Amino acid sequence: MQGRRAGVVSRVMADAIDLAIVLATLVGVYVAVAATRFLLHPRQFTWPEPSSLNLITLGWLLLVAYLAIGWANTGRTFGKTILGLRVVGRDGDRLSLARALGRALVCAALPIGLFWCVVSAKNASIADLLARSCVVYDWEPRLPVVS
Repeated sequence: MQGRRAGVVSRVMADAIDLAIVLATLVGVYVAVAATRFLLHPRQFTWPEPSSLNLITLGWLLLVAYLAIGWANTGRTFGKTILGLRVVGRDGDRLSLARALGRALVCAALPIGLFWCVVSAKNASIADLLARSCVVYDWEPRLPVVS
């Protein structure tokens, strides 16, 4: 399977792990804000009550940053590492930061686009088509090239 394009099941599983990490990070930010408020004003402490829009916006930005940084550096996020997947360009090279950011924006804005790989002959999602990338099985560790 090494080097072959990944299917929808392994990609959904990797993305579920990544989403759980982002949600855990969001909870961590909430706890850090609450702890800071408590340390600064312990007698007047109240739990933060962020709006739904603020939570969704922060979560979406965290997701985009997490995906873009992982894909631009090693082609992997934690979820993709666990499942032995890597995001690469069509030529097999790692994505530039701009392409990784574009792919991350599409994935975060249109997560249902992942299911296009079910009908695609090349197992390509909407984000893969737009970013000219693909997700392959790759269990060999590759460190980013230092310039």
